[in-house]
Amino acid sequence: EAFRRHALELPEVVRFYHVAGPIDFLVHVWTRDSEHLRDLAMTAFTARPEVAHIETGLIFEHALGADLPVGPPPDS
Repeated sequence: EAFRRHALELPEVVRFYHVAGPIDFLVHVWTRDSEHLRDLAMTAFTARPEVAHIETGLIFEHALGADLPVGPPPDS
């Protein structure tokens, strides 16, 4: 919970996901450039005692798919 609160207080954080699988959290951030990303990773994340490992990646393109239906699935 402390990490969640910390991440959501950072101005660079766009989205925060708690996920299943080999990683626990996916934190989507917006930075000026790769140097800003490196600095953010080193100061805001790896300095945290609850963080043992991080990975970073750059988004080169972003597109939205079709809207997902809302509500229960239709009867078959």
